[in-house]
Amino acid sequence: MKQSLPLISIIVPVYRTEQYLRQCVDSLLAQTYTHIEIILVDDGSPDGSGEICEEYAAKDSRVKVIHQENGGLSAARNTGLNHISGEYVMFVDSDDWISPDNCEKAVAVALERNVDVVIWSYRREYPDKSLDR
Repeated sequence: MKQSLPLISIIVPVYRTEQYLRQCVDSLLAQTYTHIEIILVDDGSPDGSGEICEEYAAKDSRVKVIHQENGGLSAARNTGLNHISGEYVMFVDSDDWISPDNCEKAVAVALERNVDVVIWSYRREYPDKSLDR
């Protein structure tokens, strides 16, 4: 019997990031590992972020949106945790994006090494396109 692939629940707390949010969600939807759910937690954002979240949910059934009063980053992550269905959880900030094979590599490492947590480094890119490693 073939083992099914584990579902990854990706929680994205959203607050005042409308200028970055599309790049973030597009990077999640472009994953080579497609067995994901994306939980966008609109933490009472006063900009257009909540509407952007709804646009994505209308276009892709893997995207779920939760709107709540502003409670801060930890409260938004905890709200997301209350709505996951996945065997694995990933947190992505709404002003970040990830490479297309990020989920695929993380699941491969978790399964190969039989671990519960996978951590990786990041690269900071500034508006002038300079990098910080």
